[in-house]
Amino acid sequence: MDNKIAIITGAGSGIGRTTALRYCEAGGKAALFGRTESKLEALAAELGEDHCLVVSGHHETPGDAEKVVEAVRERWGRLDLLFNNAGTYQPATVADTSIEAWNEALASNLTGPFMMTRAALPLLRENGGGVIVNNSSTLGLRPVPGSAAYCAAKAGLVMLSKSCAIEEAGNGVRVIAICPGVVDTPIHLGRGGGSETSHREFLEAAGDMHPLGRVGTTDELASLVLFLASDDSSWTTGSVITVDGGISLS
Repeated sequence: MDNKIAIITGAGSGIGRTTALRYCEAGGKAALFGRTESKLEALAAELGEDHCLVVSGHHETPGDAEKVVEAVRERWGRLDLLFNNAGTYQPATVADTSIEAWNEALASNLTGPFMMTRAALPLLRENGGGVIVNNSSTLGLRPVPGSAAYCAAKAGLVMLSKSCAIEEAGNGVRVIAICPGVVDTPIHLGRGGGSETSHREFLEAAGDMHPLGRVGTTDELASLVLFLASDDSSWTTGSVITVDGGISLS
């Protein structure tokens, strides 16, 4: 990743945070984008100001996507990787999903990545190409009860990735969707009652649902993102990659 430049959304925690750490450790530089500035600043302090910049905002809010891309243009003048990682999850059946919850799920998990992609494409093209990695989910490939809006949004993100891949191949922009199973991240902190004990119990139960017998780690996801961002994957685009402990097989 020597001197390559990334924008990482949802960089304050979970997969985004670990990916930012690993990317910069590998010699890259990253724009840390997310909602909670204090978390981004704490990560920036670990990375050092020479390796990153912080932009707080909401990727689904008009103007915020353009803001972080412009900050990257001014600081480094190029972009090599957009990792559309940020997203939210609120469980509910179709019957119990309010229009507000539906709109929020689509805004966070689909519209936000679309707006980031649209804002980043000109800078990626100027460099002769780059990589967009969209963090979808196994629930974007197969539904489970009680996750209707999330499943719909993540399925849309898979198709957005494929559409963008075929449109941008001639510009040297590769686009890949990754579909994790359950990963040990803060997005699950509210599951099983909200306490740390119930959170661990949820992860253990979720791990038992995966053929490999455990949930994933943020390091495993970061390793995949770094591979996809590297020249070693230069013939990979339009792919939908499950990294899920085998749960999509069950």
